[in-house]
Amino acid sequence: MLLCSFTVSDSEYVGKWKGKDKGDIGFLTLSSEGYSTFEFNGQSMGGKSYDHQGKKAAMKYTIDDKTSPASIGFIIIDNESNTEMGRIKGILEMKSSDELQMAMAFGGGTRPTDYSKDAIVFNRIE
Repeated sequence: MLLCSFTVSDSEYVGKWKGKDKGDIGFLTLSSEGYSTFEFNGQSMGGKSYDHQGKKAAMKYTIDDKTSPASIGFIIIDNESNTEMGRIKGILEMKSSDELQMAMAFGGGTRPTDYSKDAIVFNRIE
């Protein structure tokens, strides 16, 4: 699947967010250019270029806030062929301008439908 470049028009999600998941502190950055980066335990995954299973990849995101709950997709793209290598599906909700709740299906699972399992609350730090 060939992907074209896209940006996220809704700037309320753009920024650096700090979250706590099962006691671990992590960070999520959503750029205005549509790139996303996860940081946990000093390791970074995503952005415009990073190593993903031996390949140079990028991680983009897309948000559909016309669905209920709003959906988010983190899309891993092979930088060389510009093809999708994987996708993490999730849902999100702005609790306030500085608080974001998210639930994600890691490992290619189906998109969550609510926040009852594995929800993470992120607080804006930038």
